[in-house]
Amino acid sequence: MKWILTLLFITFSSESFAYKITDYSGECLTLGEKKTYSCTIQKGVSGGGKFVYLQFNQNEYLVEQSTSCGGNCKPYLGTTPETVKVAKNFKKDRYDCYQQEQGKLGVCYMISK
Repeated sequence: MKWILTLLFITFSSESFAYKITDYSGECLTLGEKKTYSCTIQKGVSGGGKFVYLQFNQNEYLVEQSTSCGGNCKPYLGTTPETVKVAKNFKKDRYDCYQQEQGKLGVCYMISK
């Protein structure tokens, strides 16, 4: 019986914290610029949160958002996990955009179909 409980705990723990990551390609831009770039987009989700990782124009951007607050969690935007700040998200034409509330960083992306 103990080994069944241990196996269930290990399975539940690994599924709760492991990200399921999907790679995409698309178009990205930084807010304030009119030029768009081809970009690599990684989206991941787990039991406690989700993220979007963008790479374009020799820069990297990270958007993180918790999913544990019933859909009311604010996203965080930065260039690394250590530099993320609270952000707002919005649509701009066909792009999903994020802008730091207390900062100058802003990015948009659109996944190519």
